[in-house]
Amino acid sequence: MNRKNKKEEVRTMRKSILFALAMAVLFAWAWTAAAFQLEFHGDYGTKIQTTNTLGMIAKEGVEDYTTDFAPVDEIGDQDLDDTWAELQFRLWAVAGSDDGNVKGVWAMEYGTKRFGESTDGDGMAFANDEDDIEVRLMYLDFQLPYFCSENRLTVGLQWFDINEWLWDESAAGIKNYGSFMVGQTKVNYQLGWARESDSIDHTNPTFNTNDNDYWFAKVDFELKELLKVDKFDVGAFFVYANEAQNNLQPWWAGLELDFAGYKGILFDLDLIYMGGDSDNPAVEDDLQGWFFHATAGYQWNDQLKTTFTFWYASGDDDTTDGDYEAYNTIVTHTYGSVVLFEDATFDDGWYASGNPYLDPRLGFYMFRFKADYQATPKLSLAAAVNYMQLDEDVEWGGDSDDNIGWEIDVYADYELYKNFKVNLAAGYLFTDDAMDIFAARATGG
Repeated sequence: MNRKNKKEEVRTMRKSILFALAMAVLFAWAWTAAAFQLEFHGDYGTKIQTTNTLGMIAKEGVEDYTTDFAPVDEIGDQDLDDTWAELQFRLWAVAGSDDGNVKGVWAMEYGTKRFGESTDGDGMAFANDEDDIEVRLMYLDFQLPYFCSENRLTVGLQWFDINEWLWDESAAGIKNYGSFMVGQTKVNYQLGWARESDSIDHTNPTFNTNDNDYWFAKVDFELKELLKVDKFDVGAFFVYANEAQNNLQPWWAGLELDFAGYKGILFDLDLIYMGGDSDNPAVEDDLQGWFFHATAGYQWNDQLKTTFTFWYASGDDDTTDGDYEAYNTIVTHTYGSVVLFEDATFDDGWYASGNPYLDPRLGFYMFRFKADYQATPKLSLAAAVNYMQLDEDVEWGGDSDDNIGWEIDVYADYELYKNFKVNLAAGYLFTDDAMDIFAARATGG
């Protein structure tokens, strides 16, 4: 080694050592000089379920609902009665500075897993040693400097709550959110970006380096102080997606309103339009879908509340006309039916991406009347009646129909100890002709 190269090597080593020392000093200073707070939160539960139609509604992959089996007690020699138990545990930690300017969140989950399940390398069989802990959240949240009002940035795997009927789940991305006052009105905002799928395979002729990205913006106005009511929120949002891997560019624009507090009256409205276009041969060119939700209710007294809910997701009536008119969500959960959607007890309801109902194309109607009664400080009861229908007919073997049927649901929650509840949910679906056609299609007649 010549003298010049040796000097360069020594100089490089010195720079590396100085950089490492500087980083060590920085982290040591940050750790010792700043006080911090550490919080732990948990959400632990188990479910025991029973049904006479096991597998009637199942998920196809992670995207769509399908009807797997006929909604009857038996098909030939198949007995569809079954009882099973499930476990879901969540634990999350929040570490932050004492002034609240910086915090980190790490949430993990085990579930939902059936007792005795052992599939795809995870589950809860005897002598369980599977590695199936799921990271649900992992992000950094900090206040942006030089702003007097709340103006924060979150980076990492975090929760996106644009609208409960469109996008209400975790994703990896960056979000700027905050709030400020305009007179007596509080304005909340959020905007950001999330990556649904990342590809760095330059040898793949389909994906190449194409990625699926989502951009969004939302603003909410809290008018309760101005109008002197318990709650009055008005919001608007816009989401644009570039699904480059699928040659899809959908977008969603929506309005929402939530009101409560005037002489016991309450109502909740959501209106969403889905537009965009597709260059994917598997999907029609133009996207034109609608979603509408309305809940109106009355708080009769401290114990009794009644609500009527209607929601509608448009379906596509013709796959060959160049328009795709079925409303598709991004990632959300579906509520309102114990039988179809497990709207029930501990968990979030069924996870669905794109089509949170029975068929990817046929849309959905729901009419629901519900009464909630607080029997005692620890016991709450509820009962609901649903009528459900597809927006477009399901067809098979020359038959077609859109009526799913009527459903009766009952609920009970009892608080044994503080933050510890026993929940009960039960439902019975009086199936109509559409479910019979689903059954015939699933079993070949």
